[in-house]
Amino acid sequence: MAIISLGAFNKPTKDGIYATSIKQMEDLEKMGWTKKVGISPVPEQFRFEFLSAMLKQNFQRMVQGTRFGMIVIGVMIVLLDVFHIPMTQVHVLEDHIVLRYLLIGVLVLGYVFGQRLRITDPNASMMGFFVWANFFRGSFALIVYAIFYGLSAAGEDIAGAFCIFVGLFSMGLYANLAYMLVITISNALIFAGIILATNSNPIVIFDALFTGFSVVAISGFSATILYKSFCQEFANRKMMEEEQRKATELNQQLSQANEEISRQMELLSEQSREIEIANTMLQERSLELEQERDRAERLLHNILPRSIAERLQAGEETIANTYDNVTVMFADIVGFTELSSSRSAWDIVSLLNRIFSAFDIFSEQYNLEKIKTIGDSYMIVGGLPEPRQDHCTAVVQMAIEMQETVKLLSTNLNIPIALRIGIHTGTVVAGVIGKKKFAYDLWGDTVNTASRMESHGSPGKIHITEDVFRILQRANAGQSTHEFSFSPPQEIDVKGKGTMTTYFLSRTL
Repeated sequence: MAIISLGAFNKPTKDGIYATSIKQMEDLEKMGWTKKVGISPVPEQFRFEFLSAMLKQNFQRMVQGTRFGMIVIGVMIVLLDVFHIPMTQVHVLEDHIVLRYLLIGVLVLGYVFGQRLRITDPNASMMGFFVWANFFRGSFALIVYAIFYGLSAAGEDIAGAFCIFVGLFSMGLYANLAYMLVITISNALIFAGIILATNSNPIVIFDALFTGFSVVAISGFSATILYKSFCQEFANRKMMEEEQRKATELNQQLSQANEEISRQMELLSEQSREIEIANTMLQERSLELEQERDRAERLLHNILPRSIAERLQAGEETIANTYDNVTVMFADIVGFTELSSSRSAWDIVSLLNRIFSAFDIFSEQYNLEKIKTIGDSYMIVGGLPEPRQDHCTAVVQMAIEMQETVKLLSTNLNIPIALRIGIHTGTVVAGVIGKKKFAYDLWGDTVNTASRMESHGSPGKIHITEDVFRILQRANAGQSTHEFSFSPPQEIDVKGKGTMTTYFLSRTL
């Protein structure tokens, strides 16, 4: 079915085009009309949009053609009845009053059906519209062909008027090739019938038919070309719109991506700053922990021998070792108790710290291990935890340094103090005791004997056992840097040991 609208008085919408509602498109779908319309080269997804656009375009063209036809007819009536302008066709119309009424009938028909053929209402039926449109088209064609017949019978040339009629009659976009052929052939046959019925001159017949057939053929061909051009134009426009839509979507996506990238960059920058701050804090904390660990290690190494401390740090819980050949020394400050009662606590602690700090320096100098201090007593050992051959001479040399230091302090500070030292060599058991306040200590007969040597000794002297005496004699016989001298041996009664031979180290040369 063709797209036909001769509704000359249809009112356009505010967009300047006729509306095609969803209901009207559904009506066309039910009629099967949408399946019969060729839409190539328009993509299938744009079928209904194309059909709607074609309807609107068709309505506009047909309205323009109908209005033009009404104007032509109106002008002819004015010329005939108002101005009485002498024209051949006017005389014919005057002589044939029926033709005149037919002409007025066309004008009235256009107005009446123009009011009927309205599709601006979205609820208007498309089936009803096509019925009335085709009825109007058929009525209009019959009246016009009747006028042509009367004019041709009066001997007038109707070729020019027929050209105008065919042009007006073919203003629409013919979307169906079969319908276009029916319109073209029917126009040609009707025109041929009029010419043959009203003319007997072969030349006139031939000229009229040639002109009429040419006009009909050109109109049909033009309608086909016009529809194809419209399809191509619509397809091109949709392709451009699709490309623009894709470009717009791509730009939007790029814009959103850029915004997201910017947001992510800001987040990354903020996270980077937070990470940098966290790293700085971690570095500071790590430095603090390292400093605390260093302090703890230094404190631990001050309390314990380095090798013992490392064993504890490695997770070893019970540490105990037997050493067969070590030298133990006890030193006690004589007169310190009486001094404490006559001086302030700060003076006493300051003096004791000064003395023991000097002793600590000596222990590092001679590579000996300080075991502990108890009040004004100081205990040191040589030969552990790392065994060494000169442990006895090293302890004795440190004892001599300690005696000289205390004597010098007593003289310079005018303080009546002296140092009593006892030394013994033998076997000890060494280990760590305690869990929280742990300590490295020594046990065994050697420790007890060294303590007895200190308690049985004399202020300002170094009291040694016979074992120490023999070691120092061997040192004198060797190439020692020191030569030790001793007091004559003495016999003393030691608790738990009985009678022992001991010596006092008198001096070194």
